[in-house]
Amino acid sequence: MKEIKEFIKEFIQKEYLFNHAEYDMMVEDDECDEKANIVNNYFHEYNSPNYNRVTSIIERRGNEKWENRYAKKMNKIIPRTLFQIKQYHSFELGDALQRIVTGKDLYACYVSYPSKGGRALYFSSIFYVSETNEGMKIIYEKSFDSDAGKWYHPVDVDVVTVISEGNLVAVEKYQTPEEETSLADYNK
Repeated sequence: MKEIKEFIKEFIQKEYLFNHAEYDMMVEDDECDEKANIVNNYFHEYNSPNYNRVTSIIERRGNEKWENRYAKKMNKIIPRTLFQIKQYHSFELGDALQRIVTGKDLYACYVSYPSKGGRALYFSSIFYVSETNEGMKIIYEKSFDSDAGKWYHPVDVDVVTVISEGNLVAVEKYQTPEEETSLADYNK
C-alpha cells in the first residue's frame, strides 16, 4: 500500500497547489491551467472531474470585490487529510470501469474536504484507485453527505461506478476523524 499512499499524497499536494492557484490573483491563467492539467492527470479520463479556473483572472484583477472574495477563498484552502486506505479484491465495477481496470486490487482512499469549514474533521470523499490501461489512476470518487451521515454516488450512471468494493484485504489508518459518523465508519 506504500505506492498507493504515495500516489494519493502526491495527488493531495498537487490538488492543494491548484486550488490555491485558482484564486491567487498573481497566478496567470496559463500557469493555473498547467496545475489543473497535472491534477486532472491523476484521474482516468472516464471519470475526470476536470479541474480548471472557471473565469480568467484578468477579468477579476483590479476589482476590489473579487480580490477580497478570492483572498477569503485562498485563506480557507488546505490540503486534504488522508484518514485511511482500504485494499479490496473481487470488486464489482460498472461496464466502463471494467474495461479500463487492469489490476486485481482496488484501493479506497478516505479523505477530508480541501478547505476549512466550521465542522469537526470528517470524511468528504473516497477516491478509488487502481491500476488501469493508463497506469495508476483514480477511477471513481464517492462522496459523503455529512448532514445525512451517508455515502452517496455523485455519478448516477452504473457504467462508471464502483458497484461493490468486494472483499476487504487490508487497512492502513493514518488520521482519526472527529465527526461521529466518520469515526464510526473509520472504526469498522
